Amino acid sequence: MTYTLVRNKQGANFPSISNLFPNLASWSVGFDREWRLLEDMQNRLMGGTSSYPPYNIKQYSDDRYQIEMAVAGFSKSELGIELHNNQLTIEGSKQAVEESEENAYVYRGIAARQFRQTFALADHVKVLGSELKDGILIVDLERDVPEEKRPRQIEIK
Repeated sequence: MTYTLVRNKQGANFPSISNLFPNLASWSVGFDREWRLLEDMQNRLMGGTSSYPPYNIKQYSDDRYQIEMAVAGFSKSELGIELHNNQLTIEGSKQAVEESEENAYVYRGIAARQFRQTFALADHVKVLGSELKDGILIVDLERDVPEEKRPRQIEIK
């Protein structure tokens, strides 16, 4: 058996996730998209994903989630949230401020750089809404599995 190796930013080699499950086709059907997502996530993580801005992911129940992202210094107009093909993307773009005598900084510790964070959402997870409160962007999520997709007993005839 041969393994494809993925090199992380520290130079260590890791086996590709598809090689960890070589018999995937023999016990699963229709999971191609999910395995591609896992491969993409592994590649991003091994490439050194950005931790700016910091964020939390909370789970309130089996089906309720919340993303909290620290975006101090960003206004609503400088933030964007987009949902496309189960990918939730949060972006921030700060307008450049020219320094003058009135706003000269001795030290600038609050980051004002652009960012883009992407989250892979499972099927049937929808965004309920978002709000910006006290420098924290809050995005509420809920998994809403349609009745026809929920487990059910099959009658044997």
